[in-house]
Amino acid sequence: MSDKKDFTARARQQLEDWDYQLDRLTARLNDLRDEWREDAKEKIAETKHRRKEFENKLERLESHSDDAWDDIKTGLELAWDGLKTGFLAAKNEFDENKKD
Repeated sequence: MSDKKDFTARARQQLEDWDYQLDRLTARLNDLRDEWREDAKEKIAETKHRRKEFENKLERLESHSDDAWDDIKTGLELAWDGLKTGFLAAKNEFDENKKD
């Protein structure tokens, strides 16, 4: 049970942090050069979509018994990796393409 509780607590905390950072990136889209703004918007939208999918899986995990943890864990970890990759791609898109 501890693994499940620890994982969900860490995941919820990381989601909060990423939500904050995505909101900041979204607010700063006008700092990007015009040619990069649309790409950054798409990356942010894709990341928000992956985030929502991950949260849905996390909610299912939280509502299942501890016995289901082992069955769900692998899929959840894959979704987590996809979300993390998407977030980093969106952040990099912004950082690399800021206006001079």
